[in-house]
Amino acid sequence: MRKRKGRLVVLLFMAAGISWLLASMPFGMEKESVLARWEKAWGRLDARAAILLDAQSGEVLYSQNADTPYPVASMSKMMTEYLLLEAIRDGRAAWTDKVRISENAATVEGARVSLEAGEVYPLRDLYAAMAVGSANNAAVAIGEYLAGSTANFADRMSQKAAELGLDSSRFVNATGLAYDYGQNEMTARDVGRLAHRLITDFPQIVDLTSEPYVQLTSTGEQVASTNLMLTADDDSMRVTGLDGLKTGFTDEAGYCFTGTAKRGERRLISVVMGTETDEARFTETKKLLEMGF
Repeated sequence: MRKRKGRLVVLLFMAAGISWLLASMPFGMEKESVLARWEKAWGRLDARAAILLDAQSGEVLYSQNADTPYPVASMSKMMTEYLLLEAIRDGRAAWTDKVRISENAATVEGARVSLEAGEVYPLRDLYAAMAVGSANNAAVAIGEYLAGSTANFADRMSQKAAELGLDSSRFVNATGLAYDYGQNEMTARDVGRLAHRLITDFPQIVDLTSEPYVQLTSTGEQVASTNLMLTADDDSMRVTGLDGLKTGFTDEAGYCFTGTAKRGERRLISVVMGTETDEARFTETKKLLEMGF
């Protein structure tokens, strides 16, 4: 009995001592020390900005310069995807709808698939080309179909951003390309929040973004995914459970990638912005995801 009381007293003294040490630390020191240990173990990410989220709770697990807006390039197509999937869900559009391609859509630069001005293509093909191959002409065609013009669709993108609480996001087009009139800008935090809402509200999107390529029914064209992590032989880029989500690149934005992976019942979302090489956006993504798992 006395030995039990003695052990209890020792434990109480130890608990009191630990509480005193924590209480005497400057506010935020515990968090900073955890972050310092994390960065010591993994190293600071070689990226302009980054964030890691738990997809179930939305909890931020790691952030690096996550609240400064930067050019976001084709990662902004996640908003185009959101608006399209919302229109499908609400019955304002259907996958079998035929979309006539404008001259404006047909001649857009950058990543693209074979779309001829004046011809019609099923909406599902345009969606697949945009989500997997990051096709700019498909994204413009979708925006024009849903809103009548590129400018009107950009307004809808900004309105939806406000509804979703993406307060630091600015949209001027459906693609993320840079023009004289401007370019889309988001913080890493807003990109992560957008990805979180996209996966939460439309979880079926990963059925498509997990595919290394898709074949368009209308043209027979095989469109390869811009997400090299899906087919990587290099262990520095391979992540178990990875099934999305969206790449981006312009000279202004650098190489960017929003990734997501699921292991068991846990899903994580990562955002990497502004790396100097194509490969780096994926190797830094692996660092982020392995941190969380």
